[in-house]
Amino acid sequence: MSILKVDTINEKTSGNGVLIPGHVVQVVHARTNTQVSGDTTTYTDTTLSASITPTATSSKILIRVNQHIRWDRYGLSIRVLRDSTAIQEPANKFKLYSADTNDDLRAFYMIDIMDEPSSTSAITYKTQYASNVSSGANIILQGNSFYSYITLMEIAQ
Repeated sequence: MSILKVDTINEKTSGNGVLIPGHVVQVVHARTNTQVSGDTTTYTDTTLSASITPTATSSKILIRVNQHIRWDRYGLSIRVLRDSTAIQEPANKFKLYSADTNDDLRAFYMIDIMDEPSSTSAITYKTQYASNVSSGANIILQGNSFYSYITLMEIAQ
């Protein structure tokens, strides 16, 4: 039986470093408490975003979103975009719903996505929201100074 013990592993030539499949290469974290409100049926930015530059085209990006929301009734949805492309979007703008007129619901809506951007260029991930109705939902994101969070993790392949 042989045991290999090392203190440091250096790459043979310059480049992206030693990438061990399944390991986290880098982590980017961002937060916002900028309040956004309004009942709009068109997807609108929540001000939650973060950018990452993958070190290899084979890397995957794990996106973890913790979006603060408040609404009274009807439905709304949160979607995630890679640059300008939606990579996760609920059907019919109807992910969260309440039929009660004055529910005053508050929550942290969590999303986990494993993305495969196949890029070594800077990528921006962000969230957007949309209401199922044009009035009456009373949607507020990051209300009362609550923060929303996004974490991006590059995973070596």
